[in-house]
Formats: sequence, structure tokens, C-alpha cells
Amino acid sequence: MHVGTAPRDFEDWSSTKVYFHGFADLSTTSGEFVESPKFSCFGHQWVLKLYPGGKESSAEGYVGISLGNRSKKSIKIQYCYCVRDSNCKEVVYMKMCKEFTKVGAPRYSSWAKKNFASRSTLMDALVDGSLVIEVRMKTTTAKAITQFIPKHPMKKIMSELYNDKESADVVFEVKERKRRRGMPHPSTVDFYAHRLILKKSAPTLYEMCGESDGEGITKVSITDVFPEFFENILLYIYGFQNKYLEDGSSRYAKYFIDKCDKYGVVSLKLEAELCYVNSTEITMENMMEILLYADSKNLALLKEAVMDFIVTNKKRILGKVSFNGVPGSTVSDILAAVARREPDDDDDSSDEDEESSKYNTMRVGTLRQMLDEKGLDVDGSRETLIATLKEAEKKKDYVMWAGSKIPIDSDSDDDVSWG
Repeated sequence: MHVGTAPRDFEDWSSTKVYFHGFADLSTTSGEFVESPKFSCFGHQWVLKLYPGGKESSAEGYVGISLGNRSKKSIKIQYCYCVRDSNCKEVVYMKMCKEFTKVGAPRYSSWAKKNFASRSTLMDALVDGSLVIEVRMKTTTAKAITQFIPKHPMKKIMSELYNDKESADVVFEVKERKRRRGMPHPSTVDFYAHRLILKKSAPTLYEMCGESDGEGITKVSITDVFPEFFENILLYIYGFQNKYLEDGSSRYAKYFIDKCDKYGVVSLKLEAELCYVNSTEITMENMMEILLYADSKNLALLKEAVMDFIVTNKKRILGKVSFNGVPGSTVSDILAAVARREPDDDDDSSDEDEESSKYNTMRVGTLRQMLDEKGLDVDGSRETLIATLKEAEKKKDYVMWAGSKIPIDSDSDDDVSWG
């Protein structure tokens, strides 16, 4: 059902929105790109590449873009890109019709537009700091018949496993908040779980279960979390949303940060951290308390927010706030915040220096996204995130060298296709 006038060429088009978070912080070096995860459309796998600083042949100040077919079969489609601003106003629209041939080593079929849009136009269209590009596709053959495809069963499977007494091999005995009438001590609430799921989603909670003897069910006593909150943490581990953070407020954020940090539920900890950052006002009076708390819990995003506040208000803070007792690692965080706001005038740096420091001014959100795309741990301080990325890059370079393979950017320029 549509309300109002549908966008141009909307009918019969399949639409996918690709979010490039932290667009303003992406490298503007010509030829460098960021690539989306694969997404499906018409039975094919696709990737969208964005060149924030343009391709080598792009006009100055323009951003490049390319759409690539990663499937082993050819397809001819019409496709278009659409960018809307925060008011949902269409600011960029581009439509093309191309044939994407099947994937073939060492290149895959892709079509690029070297002058997609000016960087200034896209900067004005950011939505909460993210560039949102809608990719719409339509086959040029007969109208496709929509077939029913059942939903992936994993969510249903996990919901059936949650708190299932028959299949569980662990039971958490969580003490209730208050003593029930007629009972000498507070009673407990039992929550049943599975070691394998805990091992992947909450490693610290898994370790608390100890070794399994292969017989019966292991009992684990939990005394520092109220049952209703522990239930929500366990629900999250089994793939459900945390209802206490849905409104985006910080009322319960700090509580879940502390408990999830203790039990190793990293994703929920970072979700709670984001709620805390978005709903907490940093002031001269509370900045040091928040900074020390962020450092103690490895809350890199919260720490970054404090750094931004310090840099923005440096004249007001200087001489009025004591930094005694602040961890030494804070210095590099402040330098990164300063560097993001000031142009780089160091012309004496070598290419090797630039390569080794390319992560140093990136936003924490961008670093975490890069790590998550590589399947690496996204928890830890800013220094830890950068070190993990650099280590992963070294391993990749070594594997490429050992296998005598050279990575190829196979994107074509305008009106050139690779098959």
C-alpha cells in the first residue's frame, strides 16, 4: 500500500538500500573505495562499490560508484541509483540498462559511473552521518512472477530452543529481587540454556558453566542480576531484541553495559553503549566521570564522544578541569579527535607512513564496521580495534604473497564491462 505519489519508475522494481556509515570520514584518495556486503536480487549476488574521492578518471570533486555481479550467470537489467536527503527529497537519480555477464576469474562483471555525483551534493544529503543509496533493479525480460519463499527457519528454531527444559544442558538459577511472602529467603527463577549457543554468543557466561560431565544438567547460580533483566539478556543471546533499549533512552543502558561486559555479550553491550551516547549530555561537570567509566569498560564510542566534547570546548576546559589520573591512552584519542577536525598539512610523510596510519583518524563506528565485515572482534579500546585491523591486514598481505596472487580491482569505467 502506498501513501502519496510513488517515486519515479517505482513499479516492478526491486529495491535495496545500502548505508555507507561515516561517509564524511571515508578516504577521499582517488581510486580508493569501500565495498558493501553482498546482497541478493533476481537470484543474483551483487556488491556496490563507492569511491568517495572518485575513480582515477573522475572529475575533480566527484564521487564514483559501481555495481558488480558476483554470481556465476549472466543477466540483463535496468538499474538506477537514488539518493534522498533527511527530508526524503530526491537529490540524485541515475538510471541505466546494462548486461552483466557471469563471473569469471580473475574478474567479475561490473559497471561503473566515474562521475556519480559531486561530493558536496552527497554531503548535504547525509542522514545522521550516513550516505543512503537506494539501488533499484528491474529485469528487461517479461515481468517476473513473484513466488512464495518461506522465511528462514532459524529465528523460529531459536525461539523454540529458548528456555527449553528438555534440550537444555545448563540452568541458571537467578535470585528474585524480593523475598516472597512466607519464604525465609528470596526464591530463584530458573532459565534453561544451551552451552553451544552460549559459547558463541556469551563466552564469559559459557565459562561460568564449567566443564560438562555429560550427565544431567549443570546448575549455575546468578546473584547480581534481577531475573527480568537476565531474561532479556538471554533472549538477546537467542536472537531477540532487548525491549529495555528499544526507546533509545539511557535509563537502563549503563546497567546493561555493566552486565554484558561481565558476561561477554558484546553486541548487546555495544547497543547499550550507543543508547548511552545518544541520550547522555556531556558537560564540564560530568566529562571526567564519563571518560573514566568509558575507559574502564572499553567503551570506545563513548570515549570518542568525550574526546569530541573536549576538542570542541578546549578553551573553556583549559585550566578549569584537572586531567590527573586520566589513562595515558587518552592522549592518542585526543590527537585523533583533533586530527579529524584539522586539515593534514604534513607533506613530509611517506607513503609508508600514510599506509600505516590510515586507521588513526577513523571514527570508532567505521573501525567496528570494518572489523565486523572481516568477522573479527569489535569490542575493545580504539587502540585495540586499530591493532586488530592492522594485524588482519598483515596476514592478508602474507597470504597474498605466499600464494603469488595479486588483488585486482576489476571495476570497469563508463561503458566498459568485464566478463
